[in-house]
Amino acid sequence: MELTAAFVLHHRPYRETSLLVDVLSRDHGRVSLVARGQRQQSKRRRNVMQLFQPLWLSWYGQGELVTLSQVEVSDAAYRLLGNASLCGLYMNELLYRLLPLQEPETDLFDTYQRTLEQLQNNSHQQQVTLRLFEKALLSELGYGLQLDIEVDSGQPLQDELNYLYQPDSGPHLYQAGSGNASIVSGRSLRHLREGQGFDEISLKQIKTLMRTVINYYLGGRPLHSRQLFAGLKQFNSK
Repeated sequence: MELTAAFVLHHRPYRETSLLVDVLSRDHGRVSLVARGQRQQSKRRRNVMQLFQPLWLSWYGQGELVTLSQVEVSDAAYRLLGNASLCGLYMNELLYRLLPLQEPETDLFDTYQRTLEQLQNNSHQQQVTLRLFEKALLSELGYGLQLDIEVDSGQPLQDELNYLYQPDSGPHLYQAGSGNASIVSGRSLRHLREGQGFDEISLKQIKTLMRTVINYYLGGRPLHSRQLFAGLKQFNSK
């Protein structure tokens, strides 16, 4: 592959001098590659592979693990500070965990880059930004949320009613005793569908909904970035 746009999602040491790197590429989706000798490079060259850095990458090989042959910086790295950095780590981990290997994700790549820009420039809308990214990611994976109708009756969702959202089907009219893990109002689902109008109540309900749905597709595997969020929240409360 000759020079395709990409971002590093995750990397870890490999043997004595190399790195195993997972990237999100515009033309080939998530790619796992070996960056041979990368840990022997000068500090400046090692930093090229930092997170949130727009890159041009080339690689060669077949199968699920390929070999990096060229890396170039294409633009300035996005500067995510404080909670925005944790949001970026969370996005990266979702992509790393949920995306299949080597399937083109052009729209998702553009959404990811646009979300990084929003996190860099708007510190007051991080929750909204993450919820909309999660929504787009689920849609691209073929797990798009049902946000229009109640699945049992086929009737349009109503703002004033509450629904129990099941990840594998969608919103069911809530009835007492049917559980409460993902109770969400029609109003909150409308905010998510329209991508606007969010307030404290709808954001709280949608956050719970998204956590339930994403946990379902993760098969219950924990996210390290969520643990970082929880640790930071606990630290700030001291």
